[in-house]
Amino acid sequence: MSTPLNLDLQAKAELLAYLVVSQLLARALTGEWLSPLHTVESTGLWLLSNSGGADLIDRVRLSSYALELARRVAERTPTAQNRSVAASLITENLRIDFRVPIAREIYQACIDHLVDMGWI
Repeated sequence: MSTPLNLDLQAKAELLAYLVVSQLLARALTGEWLSPLHTVESTGLWLLSNSGGADLIDRVRLSSYALELARRVAERTPTAQNRSVAASLITENLRIDFRVPIAREIYQACIDHLVDMGWI
C-alpha cells in the first residue's frame, strides 16, 4: 500500500524545519553540512515517522531549501551552531522541540520561505 501525497503547507514547513535543524546539528557536531545523501535519508525518516507522503519534486525542492535556510539561520543566530544549542532543538524521539525559541524561529522562517516561493 502506498502512502498518499498529503503534505499541506504546515507539514512541508515542519519537514523543512526538521531538515534545517538536521543541517545545523550536523554542522555543530562535525563541522560539515549534511551530504545530499544524508539529507535524502533524513527526509525519508521524517516522512516515515510522520506517515507523510511527498512526491519526488517536493522532496527535492524541500531538501535543497534546507541547506540554504540552515546557512541563513547560522549566520543570523550563531549560537545555533553550538553543540548544546543544536542538540536542544531535537527531542529524544528525533522530533523538533518547539519549546526551544530557536526551533520556533526556524519553523517560522520555513513557513515564510515556502510562502515566498509560492507554496501557499
